[in-house]
Amino acid sequence: MTLKEQLLKRLPKKYHERFKMIEEEDGLVDDCKYMLYWNAPWTDDDECGVGSCFPVKSITEAIEHIKSLYRIDE
Repeated sequence: MTLKEQLLKRLPKKYHERFKMIEEEDGLVDDCKYMLYWNAPWTDDDECGVGSCFPVKSITEAIEHIKSLYRIDE
């Protein structure tokens, strides 16, 4: 099962449109293992651009982050 499939399985359907993909990466800050990419127009702060990404330590942290996103066009 891919990381994206694992995330989708645990994430409620109403949040599926918010993220694009999740990848395992080396050398990220704060012992993070994954880079989470989200779809436009979702972001969690004004400094992030459309289609941005965010480092996360686990699938659980990714889920929490996805749930906290808001639409930047609202």
